[in-house]
Amino acid sequence: MSEEILITDGHLVTVDDALGDLPRGDIRVRDGIIVEIGTDLRPGAATEIVNARGRLIIPGLIDTHRHVWQGAIAGFTPQMTGYGYGPAVLTGIALKHTPADIYAGTLWGALQALDAGITTIGDWAHALQSAEHADADLRGLQQSGIRGFFFYGGPGPASDDPNPPHPVDARRMRDEYFPGNSANGRLRMGMALRGPCFTTAERNVKDFAFARELGLPISIHVGMAGTADAVTTLQQDGLLGPDINYTHCNQLTENELDLIAGSGGTVTITPSTDMLMQFGTYPATGRALDRGIVSGFGVDTICSAGTDLFSEMRLALAAERSRANNEALARNEQVHEVALHQRDMLRLATLGGAQVLGLADETGTLTPGKQADITIVDMRSPHLDGFGDPVAMLGLGAGPADVETVLVAGEFVKRDGALVGAHVAKARELMHETQERLRTADR
Repeated sequence: MSEEILITDGHLVTVDDALGDLPRGDIRVRDGIIVEIGTDLRPGAATEIVNARGRLIIPGLIDTHRHVWQGAIAGFTPQMTGYGYGPAVLTGIALKHTPADIYAGTLWGALQALDAGITTIGDWAHALQSAEHADADLRGLQQSGIRGFFFYGGPGPASDDPNPPHPVDARRMRDEYFPGNSANGRLRMGMALRGPCFTTAERNVKDFAFARELGLPISIHVGMAGTADAVTTLQQDGLLGPDINYTHCNQLTENELDLIAGSGGTVTITPSTDMLMQFGTYPATGRALDRGIVSGFGVDTICSAGTDLFSEMRLALAAERSRANNEALARNEQVHEVALHQRDMLRLATLGGAQVLGLADETGTLTPGKQADITIVDMRSPHLDGFGDPVAMLGLGAGPADVETVLVAGEFVKRDGALVGAHVAKARELMHETQERLRTADR
């Protein structure tokens, strides 16, 4: 990593309200930190210069909810709803994953995210059958170079209990890798709990007590088809709090969303899986934002959806505009304007995600003093070289192939359109080995 990097002459979108956009802007990085933003910044004698003319410079994107271990099984369940996903994945192919497979899938899954300009991820690790599986998942995250949270999930050791406790190995993981709930390099730890939708109320109370005893933030799934009253149950059991992130939320009642807002909880919106897997008619985007709930985006299930947040931004905006205009359409009326903009979506994919994960002091905007988590998108291709707002063009058409350069803490993890490091080729090899082993497991 160069001690100083100067990214020059790009369209700088800081997502920092105090700084705004710089159409011909420079950003100086020193020792992994953004130290200066401006125009016509001068390099030092040993400064590495990155020419960003014709590019859009944005904060590294933030995915707050992804099952990263699924990196080796992309496209496995493209036509399944959530109802079929459980037996096919959670009690099917997931249980065939060895620790080596979890490592390979997680490493490759994290590289998929980095390739798409995602520099921070919330890894909802719910294929952890043993301590060895958990260690392998964390090792995959670490070796990818990504920032984020390791959310320790289940299923834990095989058990006849239909509602087993959350794996007690989470205590060992916290004490060994995150003592005092400290960061381990670029990673932190949280707890991926089953929540009231997927276990008994009694067990859920004990799982929440375990997470809070360890002082770990909590993430749960709520508001999907086939589930009901999750947030109301949490309220009745005295469990609501600002340490909970609620993923999906599409089918929650207005009162339940009010309870989340009033308790300081956060929401993760996963548009692709929400709409593809019958998790709800519309993503919760507008209903959450109308209440001022801190919200971000997640890709969620790689085996049923894609790997990038550009797609999630597009789908979220289209779905929310459709929802908001539905009543007028039912009256055969035309509306004069539509709410939300591509810039609102970029904010959810950057600063919003950082706020969801409690990392807004470190990342989420291009602000001096923050970590140099930076994504540079080449806007010179015909599908992005437009007339209007470049952020709108980004939201309308960008994809992972347009991401030219990615830095995490000032370290190049993607450059000139390709992932950087010898570990990338090895990760691909391991991922293919896992795929072949899983394909032959039932023969």
